[in-house]
Order: sequence, then structure tokens, then C-alpha cells
Amino acid sequence: MHKQILIMALMLLLAFFVQAEDWLTIYNDDLSLVRSNFELELKQGRQDYNYSDITSRIEAPSVIVLSQDGAVRVAEQNYEYDLAGKAQILNKYIDKKVDLFTKDNSHLTGILKFYDGISFGLIEEGTNRLIVADNDQVQLIQLAELPPNFYTRPTLHWNLLANKAGKHQLQLMYLTGGLSWDVTYNTVWDGHILALNSWVTITNNSGKAFNNVHLKLIAGDVNRVRKGYYDTAGRGYEVMLKTADQAAPSFEEKAFHDFHMYTLDQPVTFADKQTKQLELYPLQNITASQFYEYNTFASSVLSIIKFKNTEANGIGKPLPKGTIKVYKKDVDNNLEFIGEDSINHTSKNEEVRINTGSAFDLVGKTIVKDRKTISQYISQRTIQVTLRNNSNENKSIDVIHNLGTNAKIISVENVTQPTVDEYNNATFKINIAPNQEIIFSFVERTEY
Repeated sequence: MHKQILIMALMLLLAFFVQAEDWLTIYNDDLSLVRSNFELELKQGRQDYNYSDITSRIEAPSVIVLSQDGAVRVAEQNYEYDLAGKAQILNKYIDKKVDLFTKDNSHLTGILKFYDGISFGLIEEGTNRLIVADNDQVQLIQLAELPPNFYTRPTLHWNLLANKAGKHQLQLMYLTGGLSWDVTYNTVWDGHILALNSWVTITNNSGKAFNNVHLKLIAGDVNRVRKGYYDTAGRGYEVMLKTADQAAPSFEEKAFHDFHMYTLDQPVTFADKQTKQLELYPLQNITASQFYEYNTFASSVLSIIKFKNTEANGIGKPLPKGTIKVYKKDVDNNLEFIGEDSINHTSKNEEVRINTGSAFDLVGKTIVKDRKTISQYISQRTIQVTLRNNSNENKSIDVIHNLGTNAKIISVENVTQPTVDEYNNATFKINIAPNQEIIFSFVERTEY
């Protein structure tokens, strides 16, 4: 057991030596890992130190402090987050002397008895009268000093134990909320080729600026024990396609554990309350196809663009989850926005489907023509589907019907048998000519 602990300690120290620079790793789902290096000059023995260069969303139990030479350790840590503010300071001044200056130039001196955010109550010096002054009447509050143990920003208070005096190189690691990243894929569709450019949008609402940090992004869903919810700010600005020859920081993608890691090739700076955008992948031309999808009983026919995420198809790279926007040139050769969709984390060799919206000239309608009870445990219904193509082009429509767990199709009329996938979705492949209407039906049987 002791040997295992020693090995783990050595591994942590090795990590310190290997990465003696500041790193920021941002995960999905409002989670980041901060790794900062700093130097302290310490005397030998125990001493206190306040470290305030941290985020306001730090997870205090996650804090790890490493000493390069192993000569410093944290004997005690307190996370101080009762920050100095008007209400906090005045409540610490109950039963102490204060000076109030009102807007009518009155000066009140006395012992503060209460402050509730609306009014002040104090026993006036000399008269012992209780004076109550409204908050909006007070122009200036004068206090002798800031109460002890007050902090202007979140602070880690350490009791350090140093084996020797001198300068010590330390590394601080902790988890935090307040930083997020998302991907926007901007594409241009010409009917055959999808020109795709991807951008990472990073939002910093952590309460701390990061200067010249090395950046890593982790794509994947890390399991977390939920103890509360923190809201994050909205993010993202539309950026149009950028040509591949423009200089930009670039990400290197590697597999990491069960996730994918994207490491930026140069340091980057994030101000607090800032949204920054960086190019993830340069412009890539992808062979794609368009078809239409109608789910029975839905109100519209969907327009779908799909492509295979393969090297042969022009991409073959892990695609983090995000929003994919589609543009297309109109008759005047101007790019127009035609729709957007969200995609999940998509590994290479998998299919990407983009729902750009409802097809205006395609109509789908589904009705139940007949219901029968065959026995106590068997029922069936006849379903009729009507499709209309009001455009001047041939269209291919996938009609999808979810059968449920215990159902199957026993007969069809005016159409070929559908394919049924692992989720019991039956798909009918329908080709429909311009200005044509197609009506077909099928019998669905359910056995309980």
C-alpha cells in the first residue's frame, strides 16, 4: 500500500516537471481543470498564505497543491468566499461605532444596532436616541477599518509547512465551473458538396482572467456527481466560412481515455466575461446527399442533408457536438441561410444528419383507416399515408413509422415492404415525380 502511494506521489511530481506551464482544460457540461504555477518565498516551519488568483466558481474540495522539490505541503486549507460588500461589512459592524452622512448634510455618529438593507438603526452618541435612517437618505458611511477576515475576492487561505526556507516552486490544480466551449459548423451546400468550416466558441464566466495559458478541450461526457446547478451565459456568434490559407491557431486532435482531446498549438488569453472564437478545422469539402423524411402523423416533411464522416469523403475526423449551420447560394449567387441543426459527438466513420427544416412543396398526411380487435391480446390497424410533390423535381422521401415494442407490419398496399431497424422503425423508400400524389397503406398488428 505504501509503495502504491509513493508511486502515485512520484507520478504527480513528474507531471509537475513535464508541464511547468499554466494549462486550462475545458470539458463539456460546465467543467474545467485549471493548472497554475507560482513561486513563494517561505520561512522554515508553519506559516499562513492567502492565494486569490482563482476563479469564483472553484470547487474547493478538488484543490491539489504540488511542491516541485517536495519541501512544502498544505497542513490546512480554508476557502474564503464571504466577500467584502456593503451588507456583509455593516453586519460585521453591529454594536460598533459608525459615522453616517446624510444627503441633507447631517452627520450622525453612534453605535450601529441593525442594517437590513433598507434602513440603518443606531444609538446616537451623546443622546442615546435610536436613530433610524433610510438607505436612500444616507450619502456616506464612514468606518474605522475593514473588519478582520474579509476578502475582496474568493481566496484560498493556506497554513503551509515548509521543510526549509527559501523560494519554492508550486503548482495549483483545481476544478471549476464558469468556462464552456461549443462548436459551430458553418457550411455551404451546393447540392452535392458541403463546404464545412468549424469554429470553437469559448466563454469565460469564471470570475478570473487567464493569460497565456495552454488550452485543451475535451470532447465527451464526463460523469459527475450532481450537487447543484450553475447557469452559464449564452454563447456563440455566427462566423462565415474562412479560407484554408488564412493563418490561425490550430488544434491537434488525439484520443484520450474514452474521449477526444483538442490541444491548441499556441498559448491563448481569456479575459473574464469574454467570448473567444478559434478555428477548429480548416475548410473541408465533403460529399453529401439530400433526401426527405416524413414521420407518420407528423405535420411536415423534413429536408435532410447527410454525409459519412470518412477520410475518403473529405473529413474523417472526430466531430465534437455543436450546431451546424447551412447556407446556399440563391439565383443571384448570394449566400442565404437555409437552416441549422445540432449534432452529438460524432466519431469518424459515422453518419451525420442535418435537418434543415420543413420542405415547402412536399406534403405528408397519415390517417388510421381501420381498427380491429382480433383477440384479447391481439389488435391491428390499417394506416394510410398520402404524399404530394408540388415541386417541379423528382423527390425521394423516406417514410418512417415507429412500430413500438410489440408491433409488426403484416401487409402493405401500393408500396414495397419497408426495412425495419433495431429500434423497430419501419422505413418506406418512396420516389415521387413532380406534381404527383402517392397513396399507400399498411396493416400494423400488435400482440400483447
